Amino acid sequence: MKKYILAILAIAMMMGCKPKPERTILTPDGTPRPEWKVAEDAESYKSMTAIIRLPEVLRPYADATDMISVVAGETIVGVASPWDEVPDSYVIRIADPHDAGALTLRYYSVKLTRIYTASFVSFVNDDIVGTVEEPFIPELQ
Repeated sequence: MKKYILAILAIAMMMGCKPKPERTILTPDGTPRPEWKVAEDAESYKSMTAIIRLPEVLRPYADATDMISVVAGETIVGVASPWDEVPDSYVIRIADPHDAGALTLRYYSVKLTRIYTASFVSFVNDDIVGTVEEPFIPELQ
């Protein structure tokens, strides 16, 4: 009897441990979550850093799988995921955009399935935008 109970428990545990199928997170228009990646040619020795915190209105929706990117024209020059213990804050390295256009910040919210955008500062080599005490808070729309 004891063997049967142990076998049933083992089978139940194994069934409960099956990997869940990956779910595709969609944006409001039905497209999958963005796959933002820094363009290879954007990996430059010239860069700047930004310490960013979400606006207060979006903080309750912050998720560890959210993403932020910085885009110059159509070229992605920086991508970051949130800090592990602070899901509404980001540290992002921004590569030299090589005059590809004005910088734009993009934020993807998993919980809201939406991409927000905001104008960003101009590129300045070796600059740091924001601090831990006073992070840059973008006006996301």
